[in-house]
Amino acid sequence: MTSFTALRKREPISPFDHVPFADPETPSISTPFALLWWIAYKQKRLILSGAFFGIVSTVALAMMPGLLGKAVQSIADHDQASVDRWALTIIGLGVIQAGAGVMRHRLAVSSWIVSTTRLKQILARKAAELGADLPRLVTTGEVVSVNNNDVERMSRGYDNIPRLIGALVSFIYVTSLLINSSPTIGILVVIAVPLMSLAMAPIIGPLQVRESEQRRRLGIASNLASDTVAGLRVLRGIGGEAAFVNRFKVASQQVRAAAVLTAKSRSLLQALQIVLPGVLVLVVIYAGGNLVVSGHMKVGQLLSFYGYSAFLVLPIRVMLETAQRVTSAVVSARRVIHLLSVTTMTQWGKNESPDISALLVDRESGLVIRPKELLVVVSDSPLVSDDLSERLGGYSRTDEVTLGALPLSTFTRNAIRGAIFVQEKDPSILSGTIGSIFDVKNSGRISIADAIEAASSQDIMDSLDGEGLSAEVVERGRTLSGGQRQRLALARTLFVDAPIIVFDDPTSAVDAHTESRIATRLSQMRRGRTTVIFTNSPLILDTANRVVLLVDGKVEGEGTHQELLRSSLKYRQLVMRGV
Repeated sequence: MTSFTALRKREPISPFDHVPFADPETPSISTPFALLWWIAYKQKRLILSGAFFGIVSTVALAMMPGLLGKAVQSIADHDQASVDRWALTIIGLGVIQAGAGVMRHRLAVSSWIVSTTRLKQILARKAAELGADLPRLVTTGEVVSVNNNDVERMSRGYDNIPRLIGALVSFIYVTSLLINSSPTIGILVVIAVPLMSLAMAPIIGPLQVRESEQRRRLGIASNLASDTVAGLRVLRGIGGEAAFVNRFKVASQQVRAAAVLTAKSRSLLQALQIVLPGVLVLVVIYAGGNLVVSGHMKVGQLLSFYGYSAFLVLPIRVMLETAQRVTSAVVSARRVIHLLSVTTMTQWGKNESPDISALLVDRESGLVIRPKELLVVVSDSPLVSDDLSERLGGYSRTDEVTLGALPLSTFTRNAIRGAIFVQEKDPSILSGTIGSIFDVKNSGRISIADAIEAASSQDIMDSLDGEGLSAEVVERGRTLSGGQRQRLALARTLFVDAPIIVFDDPTSAVDAHTESRIATRLSQMRRGRTTVIFTNSPLILDTANRVVLLVDGKVEGEGTHQELLRSSLKYRQLVMRGV
């Protein structure tokens, strides 16, 4: 049986191939137009197929007034055979137009979906590439706004391409017919349409500026909302809800004001889309009516003339609508490029083989981590612990930490991420089932059940909707207590079973009885693996092979828990709460 991976690597065989892509490829981001053109080129089969059916559909529609005019003239001439013939022709052309219209719409929507998927995959890959640097470099609100609003607006531009190409071809067809019928009127139309397009130009520029400002304000408001929701429990505790609500009110009003300005420009553009073509149709009909009065045109021809003139509203409106969509797409493309242009704070090397049996050393603090030991670090400052755990994991200042005498910056990021796993103080729990939390790479040495038992987290599944691993966790584990989130994260980390694991205060929200069980099971499960734990908990300290004391960010002493209790007053003050 052919594997799924093999199927995904095959070349596309039709415009309707499934997404997402095995590889969305690397886009050109030199300018907004370069990015838009790159995406269009990558789905050229979809766009060209849609354009073909767009031309057939719109030209078929454009031919209708001429056929109707001939049918009416046949009625006026009492020619029943001609009436029947033209009626059948109109019906056949209507069937062709309807079928081509359906295909055009289907391909246009496919183009929109494919471009959206490709862009979202590219942005997701960029987010994964930035990793822990992402929230330091880009606000959450901006990421959400770009991924949702801007990607959607860019993709909507491709949805309109088949209609635009069909509109252009049908416009040329109709104007050529008008020129043949009346050169004066035909030339008038050919001149008037470019002038109407030029009339739109003074509105397009301000619309781009106003849309950019609206998106920027929306990103700020989204970020404020995200921060407020994430910290709602803390805000309630310190009575800061009102202040944050007021800040969000101000930000939302700024978004409203920016949206109103954008809407004014957009409404003016839409009004002109109706008024200017309408004026053109009136002029054309007036001129055609004079030709009938003067005897230079028959009634059937007048009907055709009117139909062609009325039809011209459609391609003109499509052109103006496209200009509006292109404006939005360009603004959105700038924001997408800004996000894709962000570079990581850490520069990595090319070494793919870190020596996990070597010493892991932090030069700044003097901390030396020996292979296969359970080391507990006691610090007089939680901030120092947070900073050091980030350095050891390769999330900041990778030149300060060495593995086997080589700085972490000489290795590839994937190599370090595979060798060293850091569980932060407030770990993230994504929405999904309990089972999905453990959908991570692991060594195969530890089962999910073993990891859950070691983290003493069996009871968590009983408190959630569902049974066992199918129990559901909501976004960020909001319905879980702090201790439950810590224990789930601990179980996940133990399941990963990385060669080197760094825990930053993994049991700070757990009661003493549970912490005692976790300490014993953790030391047993990590036997033969390098483990570093930042904590001041005596229950965990008593299980350590070695304990290191940090004061002012520097190593001041080391030994067993009992040895340091006897030899260091500072250590006793930190772990025994001043006793």
